[in-house]
Amino acid sequence: MVKAWMGDKGTWLFDLAHNDLDSDAIVKGFLKHYVLQDQGIGNVQQDLHFHTLYGDAYLEIAMSNLKQALMKEVDAPSRTEMLTLKEVNKITQSVIDRYETIQIRHNPEICNMDNPSVKNIKNLSIE
Repeated sequence: MVKAWMGDKGTWLFDLAHNDLDSDAIVKGFLKHYVLQDQGIGNVQQDLHFHTLYGDAYLEIAMSNLKQALMKEVDAPSRTEMLTLKEVNKITQSVIDRYETIQIRHNPEICNMDNPSVKNIKNLSIE
């Protein structure tokens, strides 16, 4: 189901002015309703001022939220700097391995190498 703010610019403006959107929704709505229509931040401000009855306080909230969301997106790491699923799985596996090792060392009941739990730890993997 499509979010209401994605289908309607008025709903997006209302949610923006009333602080009801997270930064991801703010950026996506701005791109859809303004940037793809060859408009910018000034058009958001004009629409809020001339086409709504929200008032100056809501206008300031909306513009502040929009600028913060855009700055957050600009400052975010590029997609190439993010971890791949394979890298995340490798890190997760090493954490699990370390946790299981600590459990074995600190639990005399399972320190016996004949214990099936100890043997299974070596075969544990995440796919």
